[in-house]
Amino acid sequence: MKFRRLRNFLVVGLMLGDLSLLTGAVYLAYQIRFYFPSFHRFFPVTKGIPLWSFYQHSFYILIPLWFLVSYWSRIYRNLIVKGLDEFIRLVKTVATVFFFFLVLTFFYRIFEYSRLVWLMAGFLASGFLFVWRTLAKFFARRLSARIGRDKILIIGERAFFLKDILRPQVYLKTIFHPGKIGSDELTSLVQNKSVQEVLVSENEFSAEQILEFNDICEQLGVPFKVIPNLLEITRGEILFDESLGIPVFQLRSISLSGENFYVKRFLDTVLSTFFLSLLFFPLVIIAILIKLDSPGPVLYHHKRVGYRGKEFNFYKMRTMIQDADKVLDRIKHLSERAGPVFKMRNDPRITRVGKILRRFSIDELPQLLNVLRGEMSLVGPRPQVIWEARSYNNWAKRRLRILPGITGLWQVSGRAELSFEEMVALDIYYIENWSLGLDIKILLQTPIAVLSKKGAY
Repeated sequence: MKFRRLRNFLVVGLMLGDLSLLTGAVYLAYQIRFYFPSFHRFFPVTKGIPLWSFYQHSFYILIPLWFLVSYWSRIYRNLIVKGLDEFIRLVKTVATVFFFFLVLTFFYRIFEYSRLVWLMAGFLASGFLFVWRTLAKFFARRLSARIGRDKILIIGERAFFLKDILRPQVYLKTIFHPGKIGSDELTSLVQNKSVQEVLVSENEFSAEQILEFNDICEQLGVPFKVIPNLLEITRGEILFDESLGIPVFQLRSISLSGENFYVKRFLDTVLSTFFLSLLFFPLVIIAILIKLDSPGPVLYHHKRVGYRGKEFNFYKMRTMIQDADKVLDRIKHLSERAGPVFKMRNDPRITRVGKILRRFSIDELPQLLNVLRGEMSLVGPRPQVIWEARSYNNWAKRRLRILPGITGLWQVSGRAELSFEEMVALDIYYIENWSLGLDIKILLQTPIAVLSKKGAY
């Protein structure tokens, strides 16, 4: 398949380019350290200038270390990572390689290398590799567009989850067929669209249909694959356990733990303090408008379920009439979303000012106080009402394993237009695949989602 050939070509190219730039970074750092007179004013050379050949010997250790660490960091396996996430991953890889190199050379001292050379080489290598990989992937996309990409046919109403996951792949072109499909239509699509692979969701077709599709694809010489449950894509990855002899699911661990938790918490504290200072006077004006529009307090606070099921006072600008919770009991049956979360397009409890505040999500701004207090995060699953959380199954309760957020992945992916199952799936995907780059991406997309009116009610 063209997919595998192109991918192998890119991986080999990346490896050769990475090693060349790694060598170049060390050489440039060596030249700057020992042969730039202006640099000597700040860092004088006291023990003489070592020969470059001594540094060349370091590559006997450095290159094997590079491949060992890069295997661990998966920089040649997961090629769809890009942007800030790619840069962070490269910095971690380079830093780990140079750290272990310095440790090894410290214990087995044949030659005392300049630590300043390796520090500069680390910075240079990170920048060089990021620019090189960005350009290489860009040209790989252009090349694949010219020579043709593998076409994958995805069948089923809920296949857009898989389509979104496959879209960043350099070598794949996805063809999306929503809903049911017959045998004749499948045959026609595969032949007319030159499809190289077919994917279907198990839970949308009967066993007889799946077997029939498989027979058709075998006759046409096209691989046919079944996703055991399309929602499971966000739950883990399929591993083959040789002791059992069957394919099994392994749940991914929560990525937002350890050092990741403290990085996210630091970002939350800095940004929430900044936004509260910036928005203080606009919030005062909004508070006056709320008081003039309807009787009642400016802020609405309610018990919500947060991290590990802990309850906390959740703040919002009041957008409803007083005693709105009592009215809810009478209109629960009018909810426009399946599942435990109540959503209604023309909710009679919402005030005139409240409609405007909700339209632009301004009513959520007081939650910056919750973020500052450590009860919430800027990005994460939404905090849940107690009675809603009690109705969750074990899978949905995984959303409670991190701090809830003001905005999140499902808010920038359709908001109220998504079903409860889709909302949970996106939240679980975020929990299992968190990165600083993903948080920044969601924060930047939030104003666009708010202004688009999509799913806002």
